Formats: sequence, C-alpha cells, structure tokens
Amino acid sequence: MENNIDYDLVKSSLHKLNTDETISSAHGILCGFACVKPDLQLDDWLNEVLINVDLANVKQKIAHQELAEIYNNTLSQLNDPTLNFELLIADENCTLREQADTLIQWCQGYLVGLGLNKISTLDEQVLEMIKDFSEISKLDIDVLDDEQNAQDLSEIIEFVRMGTLFVQEVLQPSKQDYISPDTFH
Repeated sequence: MENNIDYDLVKSSLHKLNTDETISSAHGILCGFACVKPDLQLDDWLNEVLINVDLANVKQKIAHQELAEIYNNTLSQLNDPTLNFELLIADENCTLREQADTLIQWCQGYLVGLGLNKISTLDEQVLEMIKDFSEISKLDIDVLDDEQNAQDLSEIIEFVRMGTLFVQEVLQPSKQDYISPDTFH
C-alpha cells in the first residue's frame, strides 16, 4: 500500500482552488474529522475546506483529484494496523521554521476537524491529548535551525502522529480488535 504523500508535490494543490486553507491545515481537518466521523466521505471533507470547484478548469480538476488521493491515502493510513500514518507537513528538507509552522497549521486544522462532529468521550487521555494539541497549535514558531531544536520538533511531530492514532482508536475502536461474543460459543 502506498502511504507516503509528498508534501512538496501537493502543497500547491489548494492554491489552485478556492480556499484559504493550507494543505497542512486541510490534512489536519481531514484527520480530525475522520476521528469523529467513521463514515466520512470525500465531499464531507471538501465541503469544509473548499468554497467551490470548477471541474471544467483543468488546473482545478487536477487539484481536486490530488485532494481525492490525499483523502483515500489518509483514511488508509489512519486504519493501517502497522501505524503507518504520517502528518502532511513540511519535511526535514525544509527549514525548521516551515516545519514548525506547518505542524501548527496541521494541529489547528485537526482541532477544527474534531469540532465538526460532536466528540462523545469522557476518556481523560483523549481529552488531555486534545488539550496538548491545542497547546501545540499555539507554539511560537521562532525556531532556530540547530540540531537540538530539530530533535525537539521531531519528538513533537511523533507525539502528534501517535496522539492522532490514539484518539482515533479510542473514538473508533478498530474492527480487528473486536471479538464478537458469538465467537466464544
């Protein structure tokens, strides 16, 4: 299964369409929305991040197709039992400032996505994770390019990545972990 979405290749996708969202923010919205809406459809997400799409316009049609690929790939990643999920943010080839900025945008989008459907959990760990994501979304991006800051940012990115999978698992337990009571007869 192809699970890698190239940030650099798709970051201009939304600029070709009628939206104010960045690709990182839009991906965060998708992930948050997917965590609270198990039957999420492509149009559910696109209606949140786009104003309209003119499919007669070749550039907009291609951008729409790229977003559909991101949608399909992301849902596959979120449900991958090997935890092969990646945030759609700037990678290590970009400056630390851009990486931090896109992580902040992603977390802001994720929180918006969670808010698109009512979260019905009293799980303290999930609520704490959402609080942590909220704090990350407010980080100061004045990050210097040095090895220590790169390591810290890498750890925060991994925390967000695994936190997203944790929240999704608690809100939507995977079918593979479910054992029917009929199995024990």
